Amino acid sequence: MKRDFLLWLLVFASLTLSAQDAFQVPTSASRPLNGIVVDFLGNGSNVSLSYERLFRINDYVFLSGSLGAGFGRQLSDRDPAQDTIKMVRQGYLTIPALITFNGGKGRHFAEAGIGSTATIGDVYPHLLYFLTAGYRLQPLRSGNLSIRIFGNWLFNNNTDFRNLYFVPFGASLGIVF
Repeated sequence: MKRDFLLWLLVFASLTLSAQDAFQVPTSASRPLNGIVVDFLGNGSNVSLSYERLFRINDYVFLSGSLGAGFGRQLSDRDPAQDTIKMVRQGYLTIPALITFNGGKGRHFAEAGIGSTATIGDVYPHLLYFLTAGYRLQPLRSGNLSIRIFGNWLFNNNTDFRNLYFVPFGASLGIVF
């Protein structure tokens, strides 16, 4: 009798008890859409700081747009009076802008896009155009690190460059929120 009572009590108790919420796995629908990104090389500057915004299309595709400010060092600075290269290289400012199409699953994406960089200083050309392609690790939670590794193909005629060395590859690290 005691055993039957305990058995019925356990059955009814199990019907009325609610389980705790299971650990929620983040989905791409909850992906953070904003980020602050530091770019190293690849966009006409040595280092740049950009704001990035993602525009979600579906679970596997999103567009990314970024705009920032950067800093670069001139390739060389000749002193015409002495026909020597100065040891102090002047800096110049950059304003990089980039739009990319990203496709993938989870946190891993392939990206392709177009970008431009405006340069301010004693460099030529003052506007660079380039195609970009690369790999992106885009986190699913806010406060995590995003990583990009990319290559760029320049549209400008690089024989006319003055004091500007365009590196055709780069990397970026960022925090998403």
